Amino acid sequence: MSGESSGLLDSLESLLHAQIHTGGPEMKIDSDSRLRHKNFPGADGSLYLGDVADTLLRVFGPHEPPLVTTPPGLDQQQWEIVASDSELTITIQSKSYWGFGLIASCFLNIIHINGPLERRARLIFDLASALGRNPWEAKWKGRFGKISGRSQMDEKEFWEAIIERGRTDLSDSIEMMRNNATTLEGDLSRLAEDSPEGWSEDSALESLSSLRLECDMAEDALHDKSAAGVERALSRAEVHLIEADPRTEVAAQHESAEQLLESMAEIDADEIDLTEEILVHEELPEEFVRTQDAIEEDDIPFVDLSEEE
Repeated sequence: MSGESSGLLDSLESLLHAQIHTGGPEMKIDSDSRLRHKNFPGADGSLYLGDVADTLLRVFGPHEPPLVTTPPGLDQQQWEIVASDSELTITIQSKSYWGFGLIASCFLNIIHINGPLERRARLIFDLASALGRNPWEAKWKGRFGKISGRSQMDEKEFWEAIIERGRTDLSDSIEMMRNNATTLEGDLSRLAEDSPEGWSEDSALESLSSLRLECDMAEDALHDKSAAGVERALSRAEVHLIEADPRTEVAAQHESAEQLLESMAEIDADEIDLTEEILVHEELPEEFVRTQDAIEEDDIPFVDLSEEE
């Protein structure tokens, strides 16, 4: 049963709980309660971000500096921050759940994400991949479950459902690229009739072959849980698709100069506005000419300010 059919994936928000392994890095808080690098000038307060929150903010992408909504007290690993961009809002709370917070692994993160499901799924897929471990696996399962309100098995199912959605979305992108290549390959003979100069069907087939190799590399990257690797391979595949398609600008740029002139000649003269008059002076008017002699002849009064000292 998929995560969506079992009700594990909400259309608007996700709530997850993650075990902390390390407390660093140390971050500073500026005068506007924004989270800053520890070397940021003028920032006084500080907190320990922890490996989960640090990784999550790194894979989040471009965003404003997170807002510290609940600053730490005596324990610098207990806090709440909010990070957002145009689509997602992420609230991360760090709190101890056993051992009085004496060591980093006494803490967990409560992660609340609002926004489109596709973005949330991709973000959590990237987080789990970058962490290289299962974030739902707690040091003390009983205490962890009391804080989260879920059993360890339930927490695992929530994480795996959204991670699988992220993986499925990437897999669908790879399959879509393959389908685009197959569709274009079937149309090449027909499109060749009106293809621009410099385009050939043989070259297009070579580009589509390269596209499929990139899709294979994307699948390998997905198997290794590298979303960035998938995206890079798909970007290269997209270039090959554009090169193969005679209808794209890349093919059109091979248009000869003669064809370009012919297309320009087809422009209707009525579409060109020639009513604007442009006046050109062969010489500047005499009153605007300022030679050195003219400047010297001007009666410019001399004011001696040396006596003002």
